[in-house]
Amino acid sequence: MKRIKKLAAALLTAIMMMTMTVTEFAAESTGTLTVNVRGGQTLANQTVNVYKLFDMTVSGSGENLNYGYKVNETYKSILDQVLGNQITDKSDQWYYDAVFNATKDNKTQTFANDFTKALLKSNSNIVATTSRKFDKNSTETSTTFDGLAYGYYLVCQTGTKAIQSSLVALTEPTTSVDLKSEAPDIKKEADKDTVFVGETVTYTVTGQVPDTTGYDNYIYKIHDTLTSGLDFVTNTEGTKVKVTVKIGGTTVDVSEADFVNEAGKVVTNQTRTMVLDLSEKVRTATVGQSIEVTYQAKVNKDAVVETKNSATLEYSNNPGTNETGTTKPSEVVTPTYPLDINKINAKDEKMLAGAHFTLYGSTSEETIDRTKAIKVTKDGAGKYTYASDQNATENTTTDMVTVADKIDGKGNLHINGLAAGTYYLEETKAPDGFNKLANPIKVTIAKTSDTEWTISKNDTKEEDKIIDIENSTGSLLPSTGGAGVIVFAGVAILLVFGVVVSFIRDKRKAC
Repeated sequence: MKRIKKLAAALLTAIMMMTMTVTEFAAESTGTLTVNVRGGQTLANQTVNVYKLFDMTVSGSGENLNYGYKVNETYKSILDQVLGNQITDKSDQWYYDAVFNATKDNKTQTFANDFTKALLKSNSNIVATTSRKFDKNSTETSTTFDGLAYGYYLVCQTGTKAIQSSLVALTEPTTSVDLKSEAPDIKKEADKDTVFVGETVTYTVTGQVPDTTGYDNYIYKIHDTLTSGLDFVTNTEGTKVKVTVKIGGTTVDVSEADFVNEAGKVVTNQTRTMVLDLSEKVRTATVGQSIEVTYQAKVNKDAVVETKNSATLEYSNNPGTNETGTTKPSEVVTPTYPLDINKINAKDEKMLAGAHFTLYGSTSEETIDRTKAIKVTKDGAGKYTYASDQNATENTTTDMVTVADKIDGKGNLHINGLAAGTYYLEETKAPDGFNKLANPIKVTIAKTSDTEWTISKNDTKEEDKIIDIENSTGSLLPSTGGAGVIVFAGVAILLVFGVVVSFIRDKRKAC
């Protein structure tokens, strides 16, 4: 019995020692903190900063857990600013009590935001306990910090539209926190879905005033790039893009946007890249206000289906530095369509040159509108482009002529620069030796996506997007007064002569 009691006592002592060891281990252990982003966002162009406000020790278990706090000297000055007169002395207990009072009654997020703002405004050399930066191509939606000592942490992100921060106690091997993580962005829209050559497209770029707290020199620049089928509408000198800017619904004065080259230097010759610098405007605007930028571009004869306009936003994403991030391009495609016609012989499907066509618009009832003969400019044999000025009397025509060979591997008549819609193609003169079409052909161009479209002939879709038009030729019909009549007359005379000769012979024999 005595041995059993001694063994039990030894086991109890061992258990107590193990418990004390575990408690001591917990007090000095480290954990993993995972930061997740919400709402389908990523961490691109952002920096996640982690600040340890208090060191923590943990003892006990279950309902008897005890937490000891020691304020981090690095962030005392920021805590003093945020807590104000709640701090009556500099003891750890007083700092703990002040933070506890500041975060109770659902005020935790308010305290987190206030601390982050004060930290960003401090303009000091205060650095995060740990941080991680992500480039513009990052697709990560979470990040993990390993080996963090147990403590009370503030997690915040920079490079976002507004301050994103959260308070979290790391007292277990693994802890996570969720942040919204919305980075500044812009959206571009056009006032037209499809266009004719010569039309002017109005583009609108919308954004939101970001939180610039902690930035001495916040950058907010819109970069816009056109394809070769578009030209900016500029000032009379052709050196600046005309823009209108509204912030919070109110028009603000801005200098006309600069044309720049790839090195970012202003150029005076025509270009398709421009930069609009709104940095000063957003620094003095209210966080969250809407930004609306409007400007125009004209469609030129080089326009194709993929003609597009793309805009990117360059913005500051790390307080205390000159680092910037850029958004992915926001693109708007304003397609203009080609029409290819394949004029062929109905017998052998060989191409026929010399057929003349005129293209007409349609009425609202989708019938030919002969007041809308479309004017084109000639780009070469069999190649035409919708005239940018449909009222022009010089260097335009409504008469288009087919050639003998394929153009760019398609038909033998090519028209570029048409918007989606209904048209009527009328043959005005057939090739020599062929019959002209009796009726105009209905042509329908329909947009199916930014880069796809359909072509239909008389409401039947052409899978190859080429309108095949056949011409027929007939056999020679008989006519009066020709050689045929003379032949028939000669034969008739011979027949009559034969009858007369036969009659005379028969009469002689009878005598």
